[in-house]
Amino acid sequence: MAKATLTLPDGTNVTIEGDTEEISKLLGKFSGPSQDKQSTKQKSKIAKNRAGLKTKKGPQDYILELRQEGFFKSRRSIADVQKKLEEKGHIYPQERLSSPLIRLVRKRELRRMKEKKGWIYVA
Repeated sequence: MAKATLTLPDGTNVTIEGDTEEISKLLGKFSGPSQDKQSTKQKSKIAKNRAGLKTKKGPQDYILELRQEGFFKSRRSIADVQKKLEEKGHIYPQERLSSPLIRLVRKRELRRMKEKKGWIYVA
């Protein structure tokens, strides 16, 4: 029985035992030109997965966090939401908060009611 040791592009060492035909087929697969293409594809998949882990949060995500904290148990105006987000270090003008609030109303995460002064949001 023959043995071969192969180092993969990611640094992993693989030892193969078998007859000479099996070893030559496996070495041909891993050391051929198609390996470069395959490793590039694997690298791009890994990069996409890593990028997915570090997703940026936007105003809608921060508003949902406020909802989870119970901020919307009482009636809140868009100005109240803006002030609370500013306290947490997320500074957005009211114009940037209206669309995320409406999206959350459409998803039924929040409710919106009309009052004399404007719209009020409640969980």
